[in-house]
Amino acid sequence: MPLSRARALAWEGLENHAALYENAASRLVAHSDAALDAFDSVHPPSWDGSAARLARERFIEQRAAGRASATGFEAAAEAMRQVARMMRTQQSTAMSAVGAAIADGFDVSDSWVVSARQGASLPEERALILARHHEQVSNAANAFHGALARSITVLREAVPQQRSVEGRSGEGERAPEPPADASAKQNREYWDSLTEQQRAWVLEKHPEWIGDLDGVPSGARHEANIARIDSERERLDNQREELTEELEDNMFGGAFTNADAELWYTERKLQDLDTIENMLDDYPEGRLMLLDMSSGERGMAAFAIGDPDSADHVSVTTPGFTTTISGSFESMVKETASLQREAERQLFNNGRGEETVASIAWLGYEPPQKDGPGWADAPAGFADVAQSDHAEEGAARLASFYDGIAVASEQDDPHITALGHSYGSYTTGLALQDPGPGQPVDDAVFYGSPGVNASDEKDLGLDEGHAYVMEAEGVWSFLGGDGDPVGDLGNVGSFGPDPAEAAFEQLSTDALVTPDGIEREGSTGHSEYSRLGSNGELRTSGYNMAVIVGGLQDQVVRG
Repeated sequence: MPLSRARALAWEGLENHAALYENAASRLVAHSDAALDAFDSVHPPSWDGSAARLARERFIEQRAAGRASATGFEAAAEAMRQVARMMRTQQSTAMSAVGAAIADGFDVSDSWVVSARQGASLPEERALILARHHEQVSNAANAFHGALARSITVLREAVPQQRSVEGRSGEGERAPEPPADASAKQNREYWDSLTEQQRAWVLEKHPEWIGDLDGVPSGARHEANIARIDSERERLDNQREELTEELEDNMFGGAFTNADAELWYTERKLQDLDTIENMLDDYPEGRLMLLDMSSGERGMAAFAIGDPDSADHVSVTTPGFTTTISGSFESMVKETASLQREAERQLFNNGRGEETVASIAWLGYEPPQKDGPGWADAPAGFADVAQSDHAEEGAARLASFYDGIAVASEQDDPHITALGHSYGSYTTGLALQDPGPGQPVDDAVFYGSPGVNASDEKDLGLDEGHAYVMEAEGVWSFLGGDGDPVGDLGNVGSFGPDPAEAAFEQLSTDALVTPDGIEREGSTGHSEYSRLGSNGELRTSGYNMAVIVGGLQDQVVRG
C-alpha cells in the first residue's frame, strides 16, 4: 500500500460499523423473542396437537437462529474494534518512523523509500544515518502491511456472510469449474472471467479449485490454500484413524495391505500442516501459493515472501535431495526471506530502491528421500538420487509454475530468476527446457549442482551470460574435506555435462569483500550456499544470488 494511502487511513468508520452491528444484534434478539411471544399470545388454547407443536417449534427455531446471528454480529463488532485499535497503533508507529526520517532532512517516497533530498550532499556520516532510516521505515512498513493483512483475515472470518433463506450462498453467485489440464494463460482467463461474487463463492465453497492453479493471482491462491488447511487436516485425521483401526484389526499388520506405510506418510503430512501453520504465523505477509497433500506420497507446497504479482523481480528456489515440508522447508523459507531482503537492499544501494522483489520457496515436487516407512527406503532413495525420474516429473510442474508467475504478474515483463540447488538444479534445468508453456525465466543460478542436462544458455532458453554456476571449492572424501561432493558428481556425467566446466558464468563462493563493502564468509560443503554466515550476513554465494535476483548482474563476483 502506498505511503499516502496508509497515512490517510482512518479507523473511526470501522468503530462506527461496530456500533451498528451491536445495535443490529440487540434488535435481532428483541424481534426474535417478540415473535415467539406474539405466537404464544394469539393462538387459541384449543389449538393443540402436532400442527400446533410444529408451528411453535418453528418459532423457537427462528428465535434460536436470531440469537445465533446476534452473537455473530456481536463477535464481528468486537473484532472491528480490536482491528481499529491494533491498526491505529501500527499506523502511528509507521508514521513516526517516516516522520523521523523527514525530520532528519531526508525524503520518503510514496513507496516507503528513504532517500537524500535532491542536491543535498551525502558524506559518510549522513549515508549511515540514511541507511538506518531506510531500514527503520522498511521494517515499519513491513509490520504495518503484515498487521493489515492479518486484520483483513480477522474481519473476513468475523463478519457474518450474507446468506439466502435456506442458509446457502445465493444461486446467482455460483461459478463454473476451471478448465481441466489448462495452461496458466487459460487459468488466468478463467479467473478474470468471474465476477467478484463468483470469485467469493469459489473461495468459500471450492478453494481447492484454485489453490494450486498456476496463472491465478497469488493473493487468491493464498486465501484459497489457507481455507483448505482445516479440511485437509480433517481428511488426514480421518485417514489416520481408519488406517490405525485397520492395522489393529489385522494380525499381519500392514504386511499385505501396505496400510502401515500409508499411515506413516499420513502422519508426515499432518506434521507438514503444522509446519505450514507455523510459517504463516512467522511470516504473516507471506503467500501460500501451493498446498498439495493428496497427489503424492509426500506433502508439497510453495511459499512466497513478498508479492509475486506486483514485484519487479521474482525468484523461485527449487531444493533437492531429502527436502520435505516438516523436515527442512521452514529453514528454506527463512533463507528465502533473507534472499529477498538482501536483493531489495542491493537495489537500494544501487539507486533502484523503488523496485520490489518477491522470492518463492518451491517444493512442488517430491525429491528423492533417504527416509521412509520401510527398511529398504533409504537405499532406494540413494538410488533414486542418481536417476532422473523425480526431476522429470517435477520439471513439468515447475515449468508451469514459472509460466503462472509471468501470467499473473501486473508487470508487463517481470524479471524472473530460477534458482536450483543440488538435485533441484537438475529439475530446474529440465524445467527451463520444457517446451510446453514457453520460457519466461530471464536468469538461472545452479549451485551444488550435479548437472542440468545442458551445455550452454541456449539449451536452457536463456540469453548468453544469463546462466550461472556456483560450486564450493575443496577436496572431499569419506575421510573429510570441505568441498561439495554433490557438485563433483558433474564429473560423472549422470545429469549431463559438468556445470562447473560448461559454458556458464562461474561465480565465486570464496570468503571476500563484495562490491558493497561487506566482508562475507565463503561456502563449504553442500548446504551453506544460501545460509547466513556467523556475522549475520549472507555468504558470498548468497550475495551473488541476491544481486542476480535484483537484476544487478554487473555486481556479481566471478570465480
